[in-house]
Amino acid sequence: MKFCCAILAAFLCCLSISALAASSDFEFIATVNGTAITKGLFDLNLQAALAQGQKDSPQLRDAIKNELINRQLIVQEVLKQGLEKEIDLQDQITQLKQNLYLQVFLENHFKKNPISNEQLREEYNKQKQYLGNGSDSATQFKISQIVLKSEPEAIAVIGRLQAGDSFAKVAKEASLDGATKSQGGVLGWVSAQQLAPPVANVVANMSKGSFTKLPIRIGDAWVVVRVDDTRSSKIPSFEASQNQLKQAIIQQYLGDTVKRLRESAKIIQ
Repeated sequence: MKFCCAILAAFLCCLSISALAASSDFEFIATVNGTAITKGLFDLNLQAALAQGQKDSPQLRDAIKNELINRQLIVQEVLKQGLEKEIDLQDQITQLKQNLYLQVFLENHFKKNPISNEQLREEYNKQKQYLGNGSDSATQFKISQIVLKSEPEAIAVIGRLQAGDSFAKVAKEASLDGATKSQGGVLGWVSAQQLAPPVANVVANMSKGSFTKLPIRIGDAWVVVRVDDTRSSKIPSFEASQNQLKQAIIQQYLGDTVKRLRESAKIIQ
């Protein structure tokens, strides 16, 4: 049930704030067992569908209306069975409000300060330099890893690998990383920039099929890494990267804002 509420919150957060302001909560499009479905709720869902590229039509409007009726029927059934007691409703509402406030904050800033083509080009060149040292392609590594809690354990694992034990077998038996352990330590394809610097520095000089002969420390953990394969990947063109570039600029602004606010805030943990 918490998962369903999280989906609903994420869905609502994708809606335009202007649509929220324009919606009417005093007009009804239908009633379900005496409970009204407002035109405002209908408009929110319609704007979300249009934002996803769907074409406005009587068929689309009927589909949205029927979906809202179906949801209300489920809501009534949940209340009938008393299942609402299993929902941390207040926390869900708080999170939804925070997400909506964040959205209106960002929309307000970028409405006043639109992202220019020059900013997009600057961000693209920065990312291109970061990924491929200015070239049109970047090297990617297919990585497997074994994560241990201490250096002696990591050294013992390296000894097993040198003695002939398979990397996948040792990873399944010894690794602490739940995300990769069941897959024999396979992390998948990554660029050097996606790896922790201590790992990236080592991986850049390793050949295909080799594993680290000394454990690498990352925070409180020790890692043994194998390079399963390498490949060259083409960096997307500027035109194809527009959405990602805009998101990068938005996230940079958000990060800078949060840093500034934290510096002047009184936070007790």
